[in-house]
Amino acid sequence: MSEENKENNLRLCGLCEKNPSKYCCPRCNVFYCCLDCYKSDKHIECSENFYKECIDQELASNSVDIDSKNRMIDILNRMNNEEVTSDHGSIDSDDENHEGLETRLQNINLDDANSLWDALTNDEKNEFHALLNGTVGEIVPHWEPWWMYRREKRLVEDIQKVDETEFLKKCPAIKSVSKFSTLTSVKPAPTIRVNVINVLAAYAFIMRYYNGDIDAIEATTCLISICDNLNSNANFDDPDVAVEAVSQKCLQSNLIETDEESLEIMRHDTFLLYQGPTDDNSLFYTKSAISDLIKIFSEAKSQSSKLKSEIKKDRIEGNFSKKYPEHDKSHLPQLDVGKVKKCIKKLEFYLSFLNTCDK
Repeated sequence: MSEENKENNLRLCGLCEKNPSKYCCPRCNVFYCCLDCYKSDKHIECSENFYKECIDQELASNSVDIDSKNRMIDILNRMNNEEVTSDHGSIDSDDENHEGLETRLQNINLDDANSLWDALTNDEKNEFHALLNGTVGEIVPHWEPWWMYRREKRLVEDIQKVDETEFLKKCPAIKSVSKFSTLTSVKPAPTIRVNVINVLAAYAFIMRYYNGDIDAIEATTCLISICDNLNSNANFDDPDVAVEAVSQKCLQSNLIETDEESLEIMRHDTFLLYQGPTDDNSLFYTKSAISDLIKIFSEAKSQSSKLKSEIKKDRIEGNFSKKYPEHDKSHLPQLDVGKVKKCIKKLEFYLSFLNTCDK
């Protein structure tokens, strides 16, 4: 078999084995082409784990209030009522022995997925599973990047200006860093700005790749692997080369599966980030992106040490956790915490430098 044929086979969906693959499952690393394949019987273990993780994130959020609890009870009640209606109002002997759903959930901690799961009947659990199988698209809504707003300068400004503060509030907070003059007395090399573009391109790709839902360790590992400036201190003097270097790393990566359409979006996103929201505030998005990266890398560094200690602990798993095991990161190479620390220092240096620029 020729090398070209081998490459084409590797690009095929590993589940249907018919269509070109566009995505890679972060759990088992299989390449797949679409949502139907992701949810197929061949991939049910990973897809169920994904659903469980989505539910855990919802239940673990700090915003669970009385209204949220009542809405969940209402959904489960309606789910139960629909089943009764479909049976033309008949109730079997097993259902008669069950308390009302609202009564069963009164003293349940909705932050505890296992307790909530144990409170459901077998029929309710089956309905719950069927509901998840049919609504994965609703569970993961399309993410809108925060850097899309742009106001072009006009010769005559509108009397009623758009309130830019509402758009800028969606951006990551810009981190406070030391003044550049306190970090070095050496004049920065001209390549520093182009190196920042290499970082922006990697950031833009990763944010889209994970649909804005970032796991710090996973995102940090993947981003460093496609960003030559952070990974190996590579310097760039041409913006196009800096962006294209990220494209090539994405295509070569064992952790990422992408296509030309996604890479073209990344190129445009990089331009938007570097261009900024307005001509007179052009560095705002760049500073926000660098600040967000510092935050993500810092979280990854912190979580990495916690992850090692958690692996050593014996966990007591409930029925829900056994059915939908936690997503682990065994498919990832071990995070080099020392390199992450150096990357954070470099990003802080870049941010400090940007504060001296008026572009």
